[in-house]
Amino acid sequence: MTSEEVKKIKSGLLCLGVSASEETGDSLVEEMPYFFKKGFSHSVHAQVFGANIALSVSERFSEVSPYRLEKVGESYCVTWEGGSAPIKFFPRLPQTGTVVDELAKYHSPDCITLWPSTSCCYDKPGLKCKFCSLMEEDGAPVPIDELASGLKSLYEKVPHAHALNFSGATYQSPDAMADYWIALTKKLREFFTGAISIEFAPPANLDKLSEMKKAGVTNVIMNLEISNPALRKEICPGKGRITYEHYYKAYERAVELFGRGQVSSVLIAGLQPYDDIVEECRKMTKIGVFPTIMPFRPFDDAPLSTQPMCDPAEYIRISELLGQMLREENLAPSAMQGCTKCGGCSLENDCYYHPGE
Repeated sequence: MTSEEVKKIKSGLLCLGVSASEETGDSLVEEMPYFFKKGFSHSVHAQVFGANIALSVSERFSEVSPYRLEKVGESYCVTWEGGSAPIKFFPRLPQTGTVVDELAKYHSPDCITLWPSTSCCYDKPGLKCKFCSLMEEDGAPVPIDELASGLKSLYEKVPHAHALNFSGATYQSPDAMADYWIALTKKLREFFTGAISIEFAPPANLDKLSEMKKAGVTNVIMNLEISNPALRKEICPGKGRITYEHYYKAYERAVELFGRGQVSSVLIAGLQPYDDIVEECRKMTKIGVFPTIMPFRPFDDAPLSTQPMCDPAEYIRISELLGQMLREENLAPSAMQGCTKCGGCSLENDCYYHPGE
């Protein structure tokens, strides 16, 4: 199968999800207890044709996907009209008997991801990001000592070469959440020597970025999501209060601290004009920020649950352009860590290494 065909299949899976029978899902629940849970944070992580991919399985839109997950003997495959491909799911992490068992999972073969915060200061009437499906499960983030202790137990069983990737809801405020990440990183650095990647909203006090660097954070992800400021305020009425200008001040400071290619930002395709995304990618890559383009998916628990899905063909087209920009600016995915290096939620890494014909 050619790289172009692989990108087409991955784009379709990312945009349209994959359907699975209850019987097929039941056979995977032991390894992936979250298999039937809804939402982005519970995506099923796997590899298809060697490419990392995060699959939506339990949403309404995935039920009518042209792609289907099937069990064949003791293995699994994804089928579609005229073809099929073996799929490899990442194994369950070793159990520790701590809170980490419910939070940590493989993001890619050498990266572990966790969402220790599910309570967002923007998850209020009139403020919630309209593409967000995160449902509050707890109040405050997992206590730092408890989380660090659990991760210490985990890293006694897995290699320190496995990077850590943290994400989650913005508890109380971006600055309060930054303080949480700083304190957590300091605690982790008492025993952990690998890469630590953190996804967060830019704090008002940008000196906290310096504190993150000093604490031992390896690279940072600050998601603009929607390029046009007016549209961003419409789609992200709460988070949109963080101005476009402040995002770029945060990007510039972060690039100074962490280096070119060690700062990333998600942009969402399918919710904003094509030209806006292309122009934003060009602006970000010029200053050393690595854009990640994710396709919009109408999750059941999101306010935009009835919005049309992102078009897979347009998604490839945008991602190919970004792959070209990344090559021009020498921003290699392999130099990143965590979510951005994984590339399971997006297509630009595949387009970087396998340019379109």
